[in-house]
Amino acid sequence: MKTRSLTEGAMLGAITVLVAILGEYIGIPSVIVPIPLMLLVYRQGFQYGILAAVTAALISSLVAGHVFSGLTIIIWGFVGVAVGMALREKFSFPKLMVVGIASNLVVIGLNFLLYSLIIGGNILSDMLAMFSEAIDQAIQMSESMGVTGQVLQQYQALQSFVPTALRVGLPSMLLVYAVSMSYINLAIGRAILKRLGDTSTPWIVPFTKWRIPGYFGLLFAFGLIVTTMSQIVEIPPWLQFLGLNLFFISFYSYLVAGISLAWYYFQKKNVPTIFRVLLLMLLFTTQLLLLLLIFLTVADGVFDFRRLNAPEDEPIEVEHQETDRDEED
Repeated sequence: MKTRSLTEGAMLGAITVLVAILGEYIGIPSVIVPIPLMLLVYRQGFQYGILAAVTAALISSLVAGHVFSGLTIIIWGFVGVAVGMALREKFSFPKLMVVGIASNLVVIGLNFLLYSLIIGGNILSDMLAMFSEAIDQAIQMSESMGVTGQVLQQYQALQSFVPTALRVGLPSMLLVYAVSMSYINLAIGRAILKRLGDTSTPWIVPFTKWRIPGYFGLLFAFGLIVTTMSQIVEIPPWLQFLGLNLFFISFYSYLVAGISLAWYYFQKKNVPTIFRVLLLMLLFTTQLLLLLLIFLTVADGVFDFRRLNAPEDEPIEVEHQETDRDEED
């Protein structure tokens, strides 16, 4: 058993090195680095996960030629170890998500700290500067190509809104990011465990049954109104902070629930996969269609278009009533 644990630890450690180096080049270490360590901790225990993380960090630093690769494994490996321990303790899915979100937020803070210590700057300020420069280049390119009117107005509106959104709405953006990464990590880990014959990982209802309660629409409406007002009139900073963060959280929540709603009807009508992908691409490139889906999803929270809350035993009760009447006759 110990030999098997060491062998599995060595294999997953080697995979961790590979995915850490790969993650550096494709820019998504948060998605793939925690997975091997999460599986190792879940299957073999905390000690093997720590040993594999340290070993993988040392090897990765030697292979890449700098310490940042190893630090990436140590930092993002915290998520894998934390979620792996939660899986090992048989946590429910909501508790797994809480552990994943908390550990991802800790890792984001560590990355911000590491950036300030090594680069000597503020990552948020640098992001704002890069964004402003990119928008300036886009405006200059559009003007050189003879583009005028609405396109330039959209660029200018974006240039004025996004810096404020990044500064004021940063908490909600980080929360949305942490939730997304936690779900992706758990989904990938669960898929691998299922391939290994382990089906004990807790999960949620199918994607096509995701639905947001109706009262959540009030938060979305409040956030939308306050965010719109903040671009027209001067409002108190605390109100702008509250409204913008509520808007971001509710908007992305309804976006995911909206895709779930659309996917439900795609499956119901047997829409071919190629058309589903095309419709999703159109959704993300057409603002009017996106807003329409969001408002339909808000309405779904109230009217339950898919009848997800309908009692499953209702037809059985009707059948029993009919049977009782037949017996009386």
